[in-house]
Amino acid sequence: MKILLISEIKDILSKISSKRELNREQKIALEHSEKVSSINIKEGRELVEELLKIGRINEKQACKIADLLPAEKDEVVAIFAKETYMPSDEEINKIIELVKKYK
Repeated sequence: MKILLISEIKDILSKISSKRELNREQKIALEHSEKVSSINIKEGRELVEELLKIGRINEKQACKIADLLPAEKDEVVAIFAKETYMPSDEEINKIIELVKKYK
């Protein structure tokens, strides 16, 4: 299973919608992705690659960070709330600094 960024979902659904009618769930997903996507695919993937170099962050967590672009420590902690791994304060600061480069 490949983990996608919201911007990638937006791109895929936009291409499909130009060829055929989307079903109800696809339309909802496209509308949502258009509203919340705040980074383009290239920048999003670059950010994910950089995030994967920090601590034990996996691709799912890196994609979530790239989608949400957290600006504060509490926002980063919320992303990892249900995970078995919680980044250290130093790693959280690195995450925030990386995200600032892409905002």
